[in-house]
Amino acid sequence: MDFQQILLDLQKQAKQAAKDHDLEGKMRKGKDLGEAALEKLKTDRNTQIAAAGAGALIAAMMLGTKGGRRFIGGTAKTGAVAGLGALAYHAWMKSQGQRPRSDAEPAKLGYVTGKKAEPEFAEALVRTIVAAAWADGVLDEAEKVVIDGALKEAGLGAKDRAMLENDRPEAETLDKIAAGALSPNHAAQLYSAACIVTGDPEGAEAEFLSRLASRLGLADAHAAAIRKEARG
Repeated sequence: MDFQQILLDLQKQAKQAAKDHDLEGKMRKGKDLGEAALEKLKTDRNTQIAAAGAGALIAAMMLGTKGGRRFIGGTAKTGAVAGLGALAYHAWMKSQGQRPRSDAEPAKLGYVTGKKAEPEFAEALVRTIVAAAWADGVLDEAEKVVIDGALKEAGLGAKDRAMLENDRPEAETLDKIAAGALSPNHAAQLYSAACIVTGDPEGAEAEFLSRLASRLGLADAHAAAIRKEARG
């Protein structure tokens, strides 16, 4: 699977989602865009085929929470991957009692922007988003069938579909995610993605974030700062 291409697709899909859904406006009206995105995935054949490329599917996962909708809406110009770097940077600075610089560039600080993502990081980021979206186990069997059908439409093999459906032991997934964290900043960026997807985590999601932070080697205070920043 070409994880770097998935990130490029995600960049496009995030921008398109912000444009199509008028995220901020509909958030003010209390619309549940995450549910709408999943419904579109269920019923719109064109959306299903696009989602099978993985970018739209992952964007839909990020649309599932208010934090994710705010994040995608706010990164329509900078790009979703670079936005995760900016979020991680802001969280780190605040955790150190410092004010983030408005002119700071994530790429120069060692964060990935998405344009030239290392293959290991690209894979880790996709796995992180998928694992976080599935952490609460809320997808019912009908939804799984729809998503699997969309992935098949794109000609993805069973192994690739299983990865995007998070069909593997969590310990193995966490190991693969951690292997893609090539620096502490990468680890923070990956954790930021998980926090965006889970929104206001409770129960299984909160436990997943705790295990992920530990596996990525993030200190408790640093992880807490990222969760706070992700909530907006």
